Amino acid sequence: MQGVGFAWAIAPGLDRLYPDPRARGERLLAHLEPFNSNPYLATIGIGFALRLEQEVARGSAGADYRLSRLIKALRSSLGALGDDLFWVAWRPTLGVIGAAVALATGSPIAALMYWIAYNALAQSVRWRGVRAGFASGAGIARVLQDPFWSRASGITKTAGAAASGAVLGGALWAASSGGLGGISVFFFITAFLWLAGLRRGSRGRWLSPSVAFLVVVILLSVVVRVSAGGLP
Repeated sequence: MQGVGFAWAIAPGLDRLYPDPRARGERLLAHLEPFNSNPYLATIGIGFALRLEQEVARGSAGADYRLSRLIKALRSSLGALGDDLFWVAWRPTLGVIGAAVALATGSPIAALMYWIAYNALAQSVRWRGVRAGFASGAGIARVLQDPFWSRASGITKTAGAAASGAVLGGALWAASSGGLGGISVFFFITAFLWLAGLRRGSRGRWLSPSVAFLVVVILLSVVVRVSAGGLP
């Protein structure tokens, strides 16, 4: 997975390091093994690999073995960090916000906003990842331990919970034709899901996303039944 893409991405660097086509081909083949990682953080591995390839090209003893061993250990960490930031936090949060804007305005501008906001982070991480990986070399652990990853993920998850609460509360507010009751439900659900996301973002055990979702569904059912004149 991604092995061919990884080798293709570092090929220009190998062209500079190995003028001899035979030596270059051997080093390129060494990077065709599986590289299962998050595609946005994979660039950190690319920069790291090129830094150690410099040592291999200089004939440093054991550099090729060290590169192979470290790159295998690195890919799982890059996958975990990237998946948590992009697939669990950033993309769902922007999706909720974009859907809310689209429903509220009826304008396709929400899709453009989503695309710009998503790529602002994704492409920045890709570009800076190559530089960070190359600059760190064997000290790549410092890049992975940077507080940026946990902070960005935690803030994004909290924002996503707040956005979800705002969308659900706004829908109930509209369904109840506004008024004090609609405002109360709106702020209650917003605060409830924001607190749930805040606790989960800090690795708390106070409320899991599944339980939060179940509570909101129950709350919605009660409000609908009461507004229809039935018993909760």
